[in-house]
Amino acid sequence: MSRMDEIKAKAIAKDPERKKTYEEESKRLKTAVMIVELREKHGLTQQVLADKAGVPKSTIVRIENAQVNTTVDMLSRIAQAVGKELEMSIL
Repeated sequence: MSRMDEIKAKAIAKDPERKKTYEEESKRLKTAVMIVELREKHGLTQQVLADKAGVPKSTIVRIENAQVNTTVDMLSRIAQAVGKELEMSIL
């Protein structure tokens, strides 16, 4: 376990609300990174991705800045915008 993992574990162990908040923020951040990497891999600007997905650029900006919980529908639209299909799994 890394030092960061130890600190995180201590920080959330005693506070269920903090753990919930951490998990929610972590999901948003992972989604943001995934979308930025997908967009950049396809050489698209935020505006072009937004146009292809049929959403305002501000939507892409908020997703990439981890400011919103992204819906499955939105992830699917973004995937389709770059010629991909959204695949999900429950772990």
